[in-house]
Amino acid sequence: MKQARVVELCSQMARLKLLLAAMVCGFVASLGTGTISSGSGIGIPEINHYGYPLAWLVTNLNGPTEYVLTNLVIDAAFWITVSFVTFVFLEKIAFPSLGIVMNRKTLLLLVVLFIPLGLVMDIAHEAGHALWGSVVGGKLTYMKIAYLEIYPQLVLTSEFQLGLARVEDLPYASFAHGLMLMGGSMTTNIASWIIALVLLNVSLGNKIQIALKFLGLFGILDLPFYVVFPQVGLGHWIFLGGACGPEPLTGARMIGIPDPAFYGIVALSTLGLVLLYSKTLRESAWTRIGALLHS
Repeated sequence: MKQARVVELCSQMARLKLLLAAMVCGFVASLGTGTISSGSGIGIPEINHYGYPLAWLVTNLNGPTEYVLTNLVIDAAFWITVSFVTFVFLEKIAFPSLGIVMNRKTLLLLVVLFIPLGLVMDIAHEAGHALWGSVVGGKLTYMKIAYLEIYPQLVLTSEFQLGLARVEDLPYASFAHGLMLMGGSMTTNIASWIIALVLLNVSLGNKIQIALKFLGLFGILDLPFYVVFPQVGLGHWIFLGGACGPEPLTGARMIGIPDPAFYGIVALSTLGLVLLYSKTLRESAWTRIGALLHS
């Protein structure tokens, strides 16, 4: 009885720690959206609205800055909920599958690495557009990640954009244009395969393994997220990006790949990556296949 009580108390403490971490991340995220234009409100050039999902910061070139505290509270509650659900998913499903032990040090490491690793894969995505577009005869004219304009000049800007690469001189809806559109998510997908092969064949330290698995996770999700979410009105990363629609699917159509075939390719690639990254799922799959073959 006493042991069960101790176990229950430890479980409650673990949930409390997750909730506190979610509150910190959610509050920071809601404040961070104050630098992201929401596009809401009346379209007056000198008035800008910032915040997501509700605009809580309104700047006016001809007047004072306005803070909508009610919207900020709602945004904070929204991001705290998102953070908590994400942490629970990572602890109960994702981390056990990836062989990562969820503890305070791991959680702190991932919180610290979340933005840098996300930006690394974001750069890989946009560089993929530039690379594949250039290979088929296009010309890179502009590239930006978050607040950093990378090309034609390296400079910090005041406006946030998840990622943008403009490749010109490609006939619209041509094979070349389609390959350029597919190039972003195709590159992050290839990067995830390379990371998976490194993890399988090279002995690395625990922290490096966790960082690479987390980086690879961004690459695994990039392609299916970009295919599915924009078709149901969400962003590429649920709340951000993907304003141009299901970019990889659009590119595949331009190339001439039938939708069912492309969906099948995305599903098989994603499944293959999940099995490579998850030793637990991989062993379970082999056990089931072996049982079927010997039945």
